[in-house]
Amino acid sequence: MGCRVLNAIGGNAGARVCRLRGRASACRTSHLPLVMKTGEPRHSRRLLANRTQRRSRSGLPAHGWAADIGPGLGTIATDNDPGGILTYSLAGAQYGFDLLWVCVLSYPSMVALQLVAARVAAVTGSGLTENMREHYSRWLFLLAVARFLGANTVNIAADMLAMGEAAHLIFRGSVPLFTIIFAGTSLALQWCMPYARYASYLKWLALSLFCYAGVLFIADVPWRTVAGALVPHVAWSEDFLAMLLAVLGTTVSPYLLFSQAEQEVEERSGGQAQHNSRRTSSKDLRQQLRDMRRDTLVRCLLSNLCSAFILCAAAVTLHAAHPSLSPFGQARAAAQAIAPVAGGYAQSVLGFALLGTALLALPPLAGSAAHAAASSFGWPQGEQRDRRIAGVLVLLMMVSAIIALLFYAFGVDPLRACYWSALTNGMTVSPVLILLVLLSARRDAVGEMKAHWLTRALCWLATVVICAALAAHAIVQVL
Repeated sequence: MGCRVLNAIGGNAGARVCRLRGRASACRTSHLPLVMKTGEPRHSRRLLANRTQRRSRSGLPAHGWAADIGPGLGTIATDNDPGGILTYSLAGAQYGFDLLWVCVLSYPSMVALQLVAARVAAVTGSGLTENMREHYSRWLFLLAVARFLGANTVNIAADMLAMGEAAHLIFRGSVPLFTIIFAGTSLALQWCMPYARYASYLKWLALSLFCYAGVLFIADVPWRTVAGALVPHVAWSEDFLAMLLAVLGTTVSPYLLFSQAEQEVEERSGGQAQHNSRRTSSKDLRQQLRDMRRDTLVRCLLSNLCSAFILCAAAVTLHAAHPSLSPFGQARAAAQAIAPVAGGYAQSVLGFALLGTALLALPPLAGSAAHAAASSFGWPQGEQRDRRIAGVLVLLMMVSAIIALLFYAFGVDPLRACYWSALTNGMTVSPVLILLVLLSARRDAVGEMKAHWLTRALCWLATVVICAALAAHAIVQVL
């Protein structure tokens, strides 16, 4: 039981597959198991190993093209889950390039938010929920966590339904049956196998996402219109503002921040164990933060570029040919965005993209929620806490699978479910962002290592934009 519990926890709320050039890292989106299987050597978790000592079995340095490209694929695949792929496709189909500025201009703020979340965890040695519970009133803390857990549950359910639709596009057959099969497969993999083992294979399904970039080389792209779309543009209509919130929600997804913090906690505790529990010096901590900043810049760039490619490909193809595509349409219609590249295999290629990214995204989604619940209850560290987190994870996956089946029973297509998931994230992320930025400047929390004023300003910019979009949407609804 102990071994299974540890594996259920590992890979969910934490370590990322991709420090580029072969390092295990706190990546924004692809995650390694935080707790190794029973019997695995402790030194296999070393995160700061000397790169020059890493060799392949053939004796050559492990810096070949696969070592460099593989982690990048993991980053792209896990961050752009089915909710992201279908939401960006829907935004491009309905509004052309009008929302491209979100994918581009959100990059600095995305980097800043990831850095702030990681910095708080690295300095305090605790995740975001533990810090929020300690430094804020109970009702404010519970509000933020409850909204996060609700958004995560809807996100997981939408991704599960998307897996069923993806399998249907590839193999044909029953969507509900495929949903149950692949939801069970995801839970079994999380329970029985280290995340890195199967993620190293699944991430190659992200190659299908390059079809969106290929469309821009084949199709006739109005580049002047693309350049003009980089200037923020807002249409004062309920539908446009809802889509803006959905795009912001899938770009600034709250689970990424909680996962980033949990990863830093695990890296810090692992580093202390390797150094015989010696206290980390300020110099070492600053070096770790510099490394984290460099890697976060690259990872966020890869993720946002992929998002922009998806939206642009949909704008070039679907906006012209299928302007009626809406949240009430079918997910398979979104496959036409890559038809110029994939031809008659467009639906199958989209199916592989949805299936692979969902299997990669579900562990961090479920794991971050399970850790947030554990922190909310104040369970002490130890094996008993790990067992409880594993139980919460299983319960969350089961509840999400039931919600996914209810979506299908009531005629909710995966496209609409993923759109609702992104919209829920956009409507619920603001309390988490506000508490996070305030926390990064509290001396009683982070001491002298508080975030730079420019980093905090970029975080506030993202928070203000989301709050303004939410307020505008509410006002338009009333009027």
